[in-house]
Amino acid sequence: MATPEGLPGWLAAADVFEPRLGGAVTLRWLNGDESATHSGHITAWDPERVAEYTIDLHGRCRFHLEAADGKAGTTLRFTNEFDGDDELRLDCLAGWHNHFEFLVDALDGRPKDWSAWSLDRWRELRESYARSE
Repeated sequence: MATPEGLPGWLAAADVFEPRLGGAVTLRWLNGDESATHSGHITAWDPERVAEYTIDLHGRCRFHLEAADGKAGTTLRFTNEFDGDDELRLDCLAGWHNHFEFLVDALDGRPKDWSAWSLDRWRELRESYARSE
């Protein structure tokens, strides 16, 4: 799901994706916003465990996979470090939450149909994060 073929099903199109440490990456969000393209570099890469991109706007985005302790399955640990104000933080919390919902669906064989995407769920999540502060 962290490959150019898998990313569009839950996150973004990978217009450029060089799967190696220091490789270039350009992600284009598929929500209809023409300006939603962000570029950077792969700052950590271990195909079985870690994918980390540092891109403009979203900063460092790290996806770290770990085998579940004695259980079938895998744990995904996600970190996003970026510079920004509280409004951007709330936007990102809602956005990542929404994208991880899309990831669950994609892993179940239902990749995101971006033509049916709307801001409704994102707004609901953002309001929920704002209330919990």
